[in-house]
Amino acid sequence: MRGMRPGRRAPGRRETLVVGAAGLGIAAAWASTAEAATPAIALLALGFVRSGAALLALSTAERLRADPVGRAWRFLGVGWLLAAVASVLTSVVWAFDGRWPPVPSFPNLFLLAGSTSMLWGLASYGAGPQERFGRLRHWLDIVIIVVAILGLVAQVLLQPVLAAGIASTTQAFWGLLWPSLDLVLITLALRLILIVRPGSERWSVVLLGVSGTVGLAADVITGYATLTGEAPVLRTPVSLWAAGAFLAALAAFLAARAASATSAEDKPSVGTSQPGALLPVAMTYAVVGFTAVDAWLQGTVDPFGLGISIALTVLLFARQGVIAGQSEMRQVAALVEGAADMAFLCRPDGTISFANPSFAAALRRPVDSVAGIPLATVLAPDTDVAGLLAGGARNGWQGEVMLVRGDGSKFPARLSLRPVVVERSNRPVLAATAVDLSLIKEREALLRSALDDVAAARVELMALNRDLEAKVDDRTRELQRTVDDLDRLNRELLALDRLKSEFVTLVSHELRAPLTSIRAGLELMMADEAGIAGTARESLRLILEETERLGRFVEAILDLSALEAGRFPLRVAPLDLGLVVREAVARFRGVSGSERISIRLGVLPPVLADDRAMASVLYHLIDNALKYAPRGDIVLSSSAETERVSLAVADRGPGIPEAERERVFDMFHRLDSSDAREVYGHGLGLHLVRRLLEAMGGGIRVEGDPEGGARFELWLPRADRSPLEPAAAERRPEGG
Repeated sequence: MRGMRPGRRAPGRRETLVVGAAGLGIAAAWASTAEAATPAIALLALGFVRSGAALLALSTAERLRADPVGRAWRFLGVGWLLAAVASVLTSVVWAFDGRWPPVPSFPNLFLLAGSTSMLWGLASYGAGPQERFGRLRHWLDIVIIVVAILGLVAQVLLQPVLAAGIASTTQAFWGLLWPSLDLVLITLALRLILIVRPGSERWSVVLLGVSGTVGLAADVITGYATLTGEAPVLRTPVSLWAAGAFLAALAAFLAARAASATSAEDKPSVGTSQPGALLPVAMTYAVVGFTAVDAWLQGTVDPFGLGISIALTVLLFARQGVIAGQSEMRQVAALVEGAADMAFLCRPDGTISFANPSFAAALRRPVDSVAGIPLATVLAPDTDVAGLLAGGARNGWQGEVMLVRGDGSKFPARLSLRPVVVERSNRPVLAATAVDLSLIKEREALLRSALDDVAAARVELMALNRDLEAKVDDRTRELQRTVDDLDRLNRELLALDRLKSEFVTLVSHELRAPLTSIRAGLELMMADEAGIAGTARESLRLILEETERLGRFVEAILDLSALEAGRFPLRVAPLDLGLVVREAVARFRGVSGSERISIRLGVLPPVLADDRAMASVLYHLIDNALKYAPRGDIVLSSSAETERVSLAVADRGPGIPEAERERVFDMFHRLDSSDAREVYGHGLGLHLVRRLLEAMGGGIRVEGDPEGGARFELWLPRADRSPLEPAAAERRPEGG
């Protein structure tokens, strides 16, 4: 439900009474034109009906006081009021003279003034407020229509009547004047019908056009009587005039209803439409076409028609130029009004003459209230407005200012003033644009605060960095002292290690000679010729075995010491690995469990190794298998690869846990298993094996056998794939 505009109300009892009175007036006028009534009473009743139409039109104009359409209805009301005065004066003349007033007469002047007022009202209907080009186009359309209709009437009716001598010039003018004005009124009403929006307002304009058509019929009858000089029969004209007045009153009533049902936010009632825009063009073509056809039929050109045609053509070209200018102006206006930045025009005295919606919205003011206020009103009090305007009028001015909103709050903005010279007044108008800096200032403040925080954090960071550097220096000095201490301790440990090695070597050397003598003596005592038997012989055998074991331990320590010291010479040369394996197995012949040893070697290529070192490696691996695998087969197998030859010693003993498979090669490391008390060992054999193999360019690893037990796999480089270096005949391993 749309609200009413301010100052407007729906038609009430008063307007309804006026419309009813107008209807009664029509009935009275119709009755007065009967044979028994006098013409004076009929004309007086006509004046009453026209007065009713005038009052209703003026009431509608008062209701539309704030709308440009109200001015049009005011002119229509004045026109009907003057027509009512003309009817009353004609009634008085008829009452005194008993005849129709001669032309021209005083009532004719009132009627002419009323018709002119009505035409002006229809011409100004929807004429403003709008841009200058729009108003100029509107009035050009009105002038073209009026000139075209009057030109056609002059060519079609006035000139033939004068040429035929039917009436004098005065009679012809006044006889054709009223139909001509009615045609203009009808055409203007038709134009409004085409451009007024649908609804009650369009129907009011339609009724105005029908009222003019009815009046045209009455004026044609009276005009014909004026041209022929006969007394008019008033029954029909008065009835038609009364009907036209009643239709005009009804049109005003509908216009008031349309005004009461329209909100202030609705679109304008009058716009533009394609048929409405083509009407002046069609009227111009009609006049030019009639002039051309008349010249073709008569064989000569009518100077009046030619002049009217030229004038209409010039007006039409001017109209098209105005339309082009209006289109450009509307595009520029749409660009300015749709811009997000603030824009306004300012007179040299500092009065704002135009402002776009963005400027009004930024000031929190209605758009209509911004135009006409001084620039100093929207600037902060401490702003030099005079200097700002003077600088803008000279060469332009730009800078930051404080704008004041309608509620008194302020905000920063960047204002730019540029002078624009108006040719008509030769005085510069200042075109201004402004950009709201509130958000930018807030961002700058936030950025400045963030920079201050960063600077403070940087100072704290530098302080922390200095503290950290001091702590790092202290820690570095402590670490340096620790490193120096460790280096000293390392040198001491190396010295102790050398002393230990030298001590072990010395002890081993010192033990070798006594052990050799003891073993030789035991062997002599156990000879058959010695004659020792029984328990004593068994004791001597145990002593001999322990002496041999101790001798092997001493030899292992000496070899390991030589390896650690780099004094263990290795003669690496092509070696038949199969022969070395068989000799090593043969050394265990007669040892308990040797029957479980089986050799499963294939055809093996020669390897690069030292025979004495390989004999020691195989001895320790086989001895280890015999000691820790008291049951099950001990299998020696081999395989040949592209670059190396592998040899595996697998037993069926308890095996080695995966976590211990690397540690078993460490010096003096033994598994803490249940056989630790039954099997005697020192943890040197496997360490010596790895060291000897690495010295010969090979390696060893231990795995779990799928069938149970441990599987030691060693590998050596192939002699036929690896060229023997000339200096490799004798290789000394690096010290550990």
